[in-house]
Amino acid sequence: MGAFLRSSKAIFSAVLTGGVFIVAVSAMTGCASAQSRWQAEAHGDTIGTQARQQRRLMRQHERAAELRQDRREQRQQIRRARVIRTSPVIAEDKCRPNLAVVGDQYASESGAQGEADKAWMQTARWQWGERYMAREHADDATYECGRSSVGSVIGQVFYRCRLTAKPCRPDASPGK
Repeated sequence: MGAFLRSSKAIFSAVLTGGVFIVAVSAMTGCASAQSRWQAEAHGDTIGTQARQQRRLMRQHERAAELRQDRREQRQQIRRARVIRTSPVIAEDKCRPNLAVVGDQYASESGAQGEADKAWMQTARWQWGERYMAREHADDATYECGRSSVGSVIGQVFYRCRLTAKPCRPDASPGK
């Protein structure tokens, strides 16, 4: 029995059944290389074990590098998709809908028109952006001016104007 245990790996198991211990011995026989490896590990020869661990670590590092590369490629594909322009700028939407604005009161009618121009440009800039705020590019501009003061203050009468016009952006100029 001693030779049997020295030449092969044995597994002992004990089970308590009804107050009696039953001891079972099962022998595992394997190939000669497996037995020599077990013997080498039992005697502290770990060179083979260290080599296997190094190979396993190398495979883990390679897998991690592949995963990082895949993630990098996915991020680049997403970035490329954001840069692609889907539709060209259409020249048909050059003008926006009519915009009507009332300016501040002024002592003369021409001054009240200037105040209405300023108020219209501010509102067009706020709603549509700076490209649409230029008064000289607006279409269908009409002024409605009238007296805004009830009485006269030291003989002075004030006027206020309402400007209605379509804000349009200027034509594109060729680049240099």
